[in-house]
Amino acid sequence: MQIFIHYSLHLIFPFFIAYIFFRKEWKKAYLIMLATMLVDLDHLLANPIFQSDRCSLGFHFLHSSYAITAYVGLLFFPKPFRIIGIGLLFHMFTDLIDCMFMFSKCPACYTEAPAFNVLQFISNLF
Repeated sequence: MQIFIHYSLHLIFPFFIAYIFFRKEWKKAYLIMLATMLVDLDHLLANPIFQSDRCSLGFHFLHSSYAITAYVGLLFFPKPFRIIGIGLLFHMFTDLIDCMFMFSKCPACYTEAPAFNVLQFISNLF
């Protein structure tokens, strides 16, 4: 279920965002939001490149709090930067949900994760 939700949020949900908020140019907005998945290229710099139980938030530099702050800044610029910012922030939100799935299975496994405090805070809300 986690994999289905993760990839649905990455590939399908941006279509709805594009269609609802950028109706006149939804195809262009959707393609731009799909292109923001290139942010995952920073995974290639990790060792190992893929680790199934790794929370990417805070671990990879394009998934860091500094990068996310820059993505928020893109919202204050005109299109297409605003669309890029929305796509990147939604990507981070999707990765956060993925991290929450992993954290819910084993909270103790993520005490050393850079996003542990965020995951713990969200977990306490529910």
